[in-house]
Amino acid sequence: MSQDTTAPTSHLLQRKLAGVRDKHLYVGVGAGIAWLIVAAVILLAAGMWLDWIFEFSRDTRLLLLVLDAGVLATIFVKHIFGPLTNRPNYEEVALEVERALPEFRSRLIASTQMNPEMETDATAASFVRALVSQTEQLAGAEDFNRVVPSDGFAKAAVWAVLIGGLGYMAYGKYQPDTGDLLQRAFLDDRPVPRFTHIAAIEVEPKTVLARGDNVTIHVKLDEKSRVKPETAVIAIGYASASRATPHTRTNANNTFTLHLENVRESFTIEARANDGTATESVEVVPRPAVRTIEFTQKYPSYTGLKDQPRQRGDLMLLLGSELKVRVTTNKKVVKGTVFLVSSAGEVAQELPLSVPQGGGDTVSASLLLDDLHLTGFSVRLEDEHGFTSQDEALYRLTMLPDKPPIVRVLEPVRREEKVTQRARLPIMVSVKDDYGVDQLVLKYHTGDGVPQSVPLKPESAIGRLARVPFDWKIRDLQMPVGTVVTYWVEAMDAKAPEPGVSKSRELTALVVTDDEKRRDLQNRATDSITGINATAEQQQKLNQELGEIIRAQAITSEPNNE
Repeated sequence: MSQDTTAPTSHLLQRKLAGVRDKHLYVGVGAGIAWLIVAAVILLAAGMWLDWIFEFSRDTRLLLLVLDAGVLATIFVKHIFGPLTNRPNYEEVALEVERALPEFRSRLIASTQMNPEMETDATAASFVRALVSQTEQLAGAEDFNRVVPSDGFAKAAVWAVLIGGLGYMAYGKYQPDTGDLLQRAFLDDRPVPRFTHIAAIEVEPKTVLARGDNVTIHVKLDEKSRVKPETAVIAIGYASASRATPHTRTNANNTFTLHLENVRESFTIEARANDGTATESVEVVPRPAVRTIEFTQKYPSYTGLKDQPRQRGDLMLLLGSELKVRVTTNKKVVKGTVFLVSSAGEVAQELPLSVPQGGGDTVSASLLLDDLHLTGFSVRLEDEHGFTSQDEALYRLTMLPDKPPIVRVLEPVRREEKVTQRARLPIMVSVKDDYGVDQLVLKYHTGDGVPQSVPLKPESAIGRLARVPFDWKIRDLQMPVGTVVTYWVEAMDAKAPEPGVSKSRELTALVVTDDEKRRDLQNRATDSITGINATAEQQQKLNQELGEIIRAQAITSEPNNE
């Protein structure tokens, strides 16, 4: 019980029973404290020892600390908090004394329950006083405290002193190792004490590698290591292997070095030097690469042509075109560059790729191809780890210049024509251009005069190939007889920023009188008739020669044998 009943009227009995109650408290609390010390030392020692063997993580040590706290809390509640809050009352103590000292024959319990002052009958009150007096006489020579056994307390105290002392001695003897382990038990991040300490595992160039790269591993010992072995084992565990591959390396200035070439997959490193161990993980990732690439040619605006998709082997592009490149990669990339290559094999220009915010696997670029000497380009990609693509393909380009138009004067045929002052000179112009002609102009000058221009306005827009007739009214020029007019035709395309210009052969027109023009026409007619007669005679001669050849073959041929 936790509540006390009314104390007996005898001060002697009250004092003796109170002493028993106090001894119960001291023995119980003392034993609880002793067992608490024993449990605390054992739990801490066991945790430190296991941590020294297995090198627990912080989370595991936190779990052990919580378990230790639970065990200690249980001991405190049962062996310390219980005796403090659940002390026996006087009647319970009296019964305990009665059981241990049977000579009282129930007098002690009766004395604690009866009070002569509360008896209404005088005879009963006198009997109670006599009972209490007899009980006091019996209790005077008895030691009530001996009814409370102290063996449990003594045993617990001996164990507490023994284990606590051993723990203290071990803690002091093996410093600073035990001190470090104790600090780790309370969640400090200092390393587990070893005779040999591995300070670090360094991976060059870094712990994330590109597939196919070489790597160098350095296992470095801490200067505070008490034992510095001559060899260490570096075990490499690949993801696809069932067991790690050990590599023994010798000590060189407290460093053990291992080289690995052409690494293809991720692996773990476990280094062991004497009793020191350390681990590290290395991730191997693929380099970024072009998975697919698409091309779209955007022609210069002056051509009026729509965008056209292109294939890799069909990159013959008009100078001034814009080539849109869309690349799908094998992984997420964060940066990219397009290198335009000139005919000399040098990088002529570098252009950044357009990459989505935060990176992505689809990137693009627009290449303005305004250099005739460009012969190709390559694409370099970079991922989030800083790895770049290797052995990039060179996409060949052939730049085609926009050639100026080809213009010819088909009529007049003769290089020089004689015209009268009121003549009209018919002209037939043939013009050809890859992407259409923008302007067509007849130009002429007399003597050393400044050339004059006469626009040729065809009935419809000039396409890539056209014949344009023009009736040149010489009479509008009002030139005197004897004037020599030199003329030609110039064609211009719509190329920007400067159009392509070409000119035809130069022709001349001589202004003559009407009589001279008639004689010129008669001479032409005579020449034509003479030419026709000569042609007829030549044709007749050829026919005669051919007939003679046929007759000669018929005479000399032998008959066929049947």
